[in-house]
Amino acid sequence: MIVFLVCICCYFNVVRGLHHSVDITGSNGFQLANEFQLINFTNMKSAITKKDFARTVSKNIKSSSSERSIFYEITSVYPRWIKNDGVVNVTFRSDNASNGDWIGAYSPPINASQISSTSPVKYGWCDEVSTYLADGYGYLLFNLTNLRADVAFYYFKGGLNYPILVNSSASQFNVSFRNNNEPLRPRIVATGDPDVLELLWSSATSQQPTLKWGLSPGVYSTVVAAQTSHINRSSICGAPGNSYGWRDLGLLHSARIEGMSSLPVSARIYYVFGDAADGLFSPETVFLSPPPAGSQPATRPTTLALYCDLGRGSLDMTYTWNEYGRPSINTTMALGQRVQGGQVDAVFHGGDISYATGYLAVWDFFLDQIAPIAGGALYLTTVGNHESDWPGSPSYYTGTDSGGECGVAATLLLPMPQPATTNQPWWSYEVGLFHLVGMSTEHNFTRGSPQWLWLQRDLAAVNRSRTPWVLLNGHRAMYINSDYGGSASSDIAVMDLLIQQVEPLLWRYRVNLAFYGHNHAVQRQAAVLNKTVVQASVPELDGQGVVTHMHRDPQATVHMVVGTGGAAFTVNYVTPYPAWSEMVMYEYGYALVSSVNESYLEWSWFSSGSGALLDRMVITQSTNWSQPWVLPSEATAASSSSSSSGGGSGLDAQWVALLACGGAALAVCVGAAWLRRRRVRPSDGSGEASFATQSPLV
Repeated sequence: MIVFLVCICCYFNVVRGLHHSVDITGSNGFQLANEFQLINFTNMKSAITKKDFARTVSKNIKSSSSERSIFYEITSVYPRWIKNDGVVNVTFRSDNASNGDWIGAYSPPINASQISSTSPVKYGWCDEVSTYLADGYGYLLFNLTNLRADVAFYYFKGGLNYPILVNSSASQFNVSFRNNNEPLRPRIVATGDPDVLELLWSSATSQQPTLKWGLSPGVYSTVVAAQTSHINRSSICGAPGNSYGWRDLGLLHSARIEGMSSLPVSARIYYVFGDAADGLFSPETVFLSPPPAGSQPATRPTTLALYCDLGRGSLDMTYTWNEYGRPSINTTMALGQRVQGGQVDAVFHGGDISYATGYLAVWDFFLDQIAPIAGGALYLTTVGNHESDWPGSPSYYTGTDSGGECGVAATLLLPMPQPATTNQPWWSYEVGLFHLVGMSTEHNFTRGSPQWLWLQRDLAAVNRSRTPWVLLNGHRAMYINSDYGGSASSDIAVMDLLIQQVEPLLWRYRVNLAFYGHNHAVQRQAAVLNKTVVQASVPELDGQGVVTHMHRDPQATVHMVVGTGGAAFTVNYVTPYPAWSEMVMYEYGYALVSSVNESYLEWSWFSSGSGALLDRMVITQSTNWSQPWVLPSEATAASSSSSSSGGGSGLDAQWVALLACGGAALAVCVGAAWLRRRRVRPSDGSGEASFATQSPLV
């Protein structure tokens, strides 16, 4: 038994660097993530009568049918002294086993009076092992990240809706970490200054937090004193984040890595971090510096990894509280291999990051999960509804999706490049041949708002001779094949608003590619403007039989949805597809985008379970940067029809009059009489045509 546990512990300590698939399949054949496991903590009750939480059988728990005494017992916890990412085996038994029984891990340990005021950090169902319902005994393996405090285990019956605490492990069974003050969870982020990156990490305490780095293994020529901060409970906007979901996340340390522009392109930086006062430092980590703007790595194109809606997963038998996105462990392990192999220059995570939603301990588990990625490549984020949205906060939508975090946890734990702040989380940054733009769909983006004005200035200032490819992300999709409409925050309503308010900027400033999440699907759209296809992709076979969907100098933005980093699928697309919707797929994975040169861009989408290439797309472009995009004659004709008839999904005539050249506008007028009789097929699935009425002039 001891040998078995030692092997399991070793496995979990190294598995994050390996590729191993978690198979989670529903009855329809799709891989599934477990949904939010939320609980009303006021429903939690205790049936334990002994104040010392004795390990012996709980008294006074009666069966209504026989009035006999029944028992629930945690019989062992092993090992009780673990490293970060250690695995603990908890065994238990009952003579009244039910499929609603579960074991909760609490850190720090609590007493019975606290069960309705704080949440467990992880939990597992007792019937994960078949012997439990059959014979009354079982075990659970808990994979635990270092939480800077001991962990104790508690036995519940009654499921998650009305749980009853029936026993706990004795205090001598508490699990301790070998060093609560271990420096952990590295992530390297952009500051906005291309010469300066920033390393962040966490610990319990620190006297002299320090980063040491250099360009050779074990040789750290640069020593940097770090700054320390802390997320205070008072900064969290509401429950559960500032109440039963609150957990202190320890100290946050940040150290500047300066002189990036003077390093060789794609230099490998070797670093350790910790406390110079006590000499406790992390193991060495290797970071691949991103190529400066206008440059390329020596042996390959600039390559970005993209995903949205990741969440937290693990390979053990238990779940974080709350957990959403269990298959994300496959995504982070698969991408971690690429990062550790030096194949990725930056990772762009487009919102819905950890899905902690006010259960702050999840951030510890999540940051531990992404450490091999975020510590080895530049990690860029935007916020989604599950980071920012909260009533009375600066968020544009007033739902409670952030669980009270209101953007605080996400933007302090994973800072964005300047000028981003917690309440204005938008930014741009350049990597190699890419100009990257992170907008917030969770904050006001309408015409004349601070974000809209910033976006206009930023896109107008792009130097295309240096960064020829412009890539934009917002969490909610500007183009989404979905049947969800009605409310202001629905897929269709947000799509229409983004098209009306933001798309004119994308077209005017030739944004090549935009990607989104929120809807948990993979979707590839055409090059499209105002719901009218400007250029459909053309499938072509290469010499290896791989289908590539080609866009040759499209005169509008190509849009992608990559919302399957790990969150449960959103199967709500409509058929027949809107004309601009080319592909809908339900697979967990990520995209790699490579700028082969200034005129050739590759998009490849990989399954994180199998590693297979499941979709490939190419965009080419003219390098005459002074030439604005020009609409094909068919698209401009459709615009006239839409404007004249007052319906349809074609282009607004104001767009043509104000953006197209005089000759194209004249052609529209000549063809308007014929086109007025043509009914344009609705493209939003609503049964009624819609189109923007705002002028695109900015």
